[in-house]
Amino acid sequence: MTPEALGPYNRRVRLVVEVRDDQDELELVSGVFGAQGWGVRPARDGDSVTVDDGYAGLVVEVPVHGSRWTARSTAVEQVTTLAKRRKLDLWVRESKLIPPRPTETQTVYHVHRRVPADAGPVLRWLAEHWAAVGGLDVRHTLQLRGEYSDEQRERALAELGARNIGGPPFDPAAHDIRRAIGPRPDSGSTQWRRDARRVAVISAVVLVCVASGIVLGAFDTAWRFTALLVPAAISWPTGAWMTSNAPRPKLVRLGCGLILAGSGTFAGWMWGRSEDTGLSGLLAGLGMTLGLGLTAFGLWYALSASWFSRNVQWFLPVLAAPLPFVIPWVGAILHAVYLEDMFGIPADAVHVGFYWQYFVAFRPLAVAVLFLLGLIALAGWARHFNVQAPVSGFFRVSLVLAGLIAVLTVVQIALDDVEKAAGRAMDAAGAGHRPPGYFGLRAELVCVRPLGDGTPVVNGPVPTTHPVLSFQPSGDTLWLWDPSPSRGEDTERHALRVRAEDVELVVAHGRRC
Repeated sequence: MTPEALGPYNRRVRLVVEVRDDQDELELVSGVFGAQGWGVRPARDGDSVTVDDGYAGLVVEVPVHGSRWTARSTAVEQVTTLAKRRKLDLWVRESKLIPPRPTETQTVYHVHRRVPADAGPVLRWLAEHWAAVGGLDVRHTLQLRGEYSDEQRERALAELGARNIGGPPFDPAAHDIRRAIGPRPDSGSTQWRRDARRVAVISAVVLVCVASGIVLGAFDTAWRFTALLVPAAISWPTGAWMTSNAPRPKLVRLGCGLILAGSGTFAGWMWGRSEDTGLSGLLAGLGMTLGLGLTAFGLWYALSASWFSRNVQWFLPVLAAPLPFVIPWVGAILHAVYLEDMFGIPADAVHVGFYWQYFVAFRPLAVAVLFLLGLIALAGWARHFNVQAPVSGFFRVSLVLAGLIAVLTVVQIALDDVEKAAGRAMDAAGAGHRPPGYFGLRAELVCVRPLGDGTPVVNGPVPTTHPVLSFQPSGDTLWLWDPSPSRGEDTERHALRVRAEDVELVVAHGRRC
C-alpha cells in the first residue's frame, strides 16, 4: 500500500477519504496521491468505512515530518491543498495518527576475556574491576529480546559458541559475557515509564549536587565544606541504582555514583565561584540555559533531514568562500569609522596591521551569526510544529523583516562600539593618560615641538603647552588630534595635519608639556 516517501518523515497519518464514485476520478486520485509517495488503497469491508451516496472510500496514508501534535492537521492540509490544486472531488472524512511501534525490552551482552585462572589475588581483583567497566571486552556484542534471566544467559552463551561471523571465535574457556551497565528494569513497566524514571532520578541527583556545589563556591567560611556531605551521601545509592541490572564490584558502583555526583558538584562550584549566586543570577543562568537549549533543538529541527543537510558538502564551502574577503572589508570599514568619523583623520594616513581587520570584525559578525542562528531556530520550531499555509506566509514575511531588523541591529551595535571606544580614548587624552587601543589603532599621547618658525599646519595652530594624540603615522604626513575643548564639540575639527620633518614628537606624561 505504501510506496517510498518523497521526503523525510517521522509520523504516519492514516486518512479516510471520500472520492466521487467514478472510475476515472478514483484512478486520478490514486495516481496523484501515489506520485506524492502516499499509500492509497480502497476501503475494505473490515475497515467498516461509511461514505455518503455517490462516493467511494479510500484509505490514504500520508507520511509527515514534525511534531505529533500537528501531524494530523498537517496531513489533512496537504491532502486538501493538493485536491484544490488538481481539482479533485474528494473529502477527508477521518484522520488518525498511527502510533509508533513500542520499544521492546532488550538485554545487551558484551563478550570479554576471562580472568586467568592462575592469577594472584591482587591481579584477580584488578581484573574483575577492569572487566566490570569494559576494560577486557573483545568488541563483540549480542542483543537479545526480553528481560534478563538465567535461561536467556545460557541461550546467549550457546548462540555465541555455535556461531562465528568472523574474527576469533567465542571460546567458553577464555571468554565470558557481561551485561551492559544500567539500572535494573522494572518488570511490567513500559519503556516510556522506565526512561522517564531514569531522567527524573538523574535530574534530581544533578540538581542537588549542583546546589551543593553553588553553596561550596559562593561562601568563604569553613562551614561551606559541609555541603560536600550531600553529594557524598548520595554517591553510593546513586551508583548502586545506576549499576543495579547486574551484580558488580562495590568499587565500580561507588565510582559510577561519584562520577555523576562529582560532575554536578564541580559544575555548581564553578558557577558559584564565577557568577552571581543571587536569585536574579540563578534565574538569568537558568533562562540562558533554557534559551540555548531551545535554540539548539530549533537548529536541529531546521537543519536535520532538510535540503541543507542533504547538500551540506557543497553548501558550506560556498558560504565559507567569501569570508576571507568580507571579514577584512568589514574591519576596514570599522577602522575608517573610528578614525574619520570620530577623530577626523583619514584612514589611509594610519598604518594598521592587516590581521587587526579580522579581529575588529569578529564581534559584529559573531552577533550577526547569533541573530541568524536564532532566526533559523525559530524557523525550525515552526517546521517542527508544521505551521499551516494560512500562517506560513505571514511567518515567512515576519522572518524576512526580523532578518532586516537583525542586520540593522548588528550595524547599530558595531557603530555604538566604535563610538564608545573613541569616547574612552578622547576622555583618557583629556585627562592626560595614554588612551586604550582599538584593535590595532594605538594612539600615543605626545608633546609637539616645532623644529622651526612658521611651521605649516592644517587646522592649526599646533598646541605646544598640552599633549595631543598621534596615531601610527603612514608616510611623510602626521595627523594629530587635539583634546582641548576649546576647539568645539565637533571632534573632527580637532584634527591637525603637519609634515613629519617640521615637528618633533615626544611622549607625554600628564596634562602639560
